[in-house]
Amino acid sequence: MNTAAQGAGSGMFMFLILAAMFIFILFSGRGQKKREQERQAKVNALQKGDGVILPGGIIGTVAGFKDNAIEVKISENVKITVLKSGIVGFTADITPVNQGGAK
Repeated sequence: MNTAAQGAGSGMFMFLILAAMFIFILFSGRGQKKREQERQAKVNALQKGDGVILPGGIIGTVAGFKDNAIEVKISENVKITVLKSGIVGFTADITPVNQGGAK
C-alpha cells in the first residue's frame, strides 16, 4: 500500500508543477500583448514631426504617411519609408543624456 500512496502523491506533485507552469505562461503572455497594444496605439496616433526610433537605433522624424507605411526623415535630405510595424520606439519615451559635458 505504501507504493500506491507514493504514486498518488507524485502524480499530484506533477499536476501542481504543470498547473504552475501554465499559469506562469498565461500571465507572461498577457503582459506582452498589453505592451504591443500600447505600442500600436502610439503608432496610430503619430503626427507629422513626431520622433520615432527604427530598428538598429536609427532616430528620425515623421515626415508623411502612406497606406501602411510612414515616411521618416533621418537627415536633412534623406527620407525613408518604413512599415508601421517597423517602428520600435518613440523619442518622447527616452530621457536625454547629460549634454553639458564633463566638468
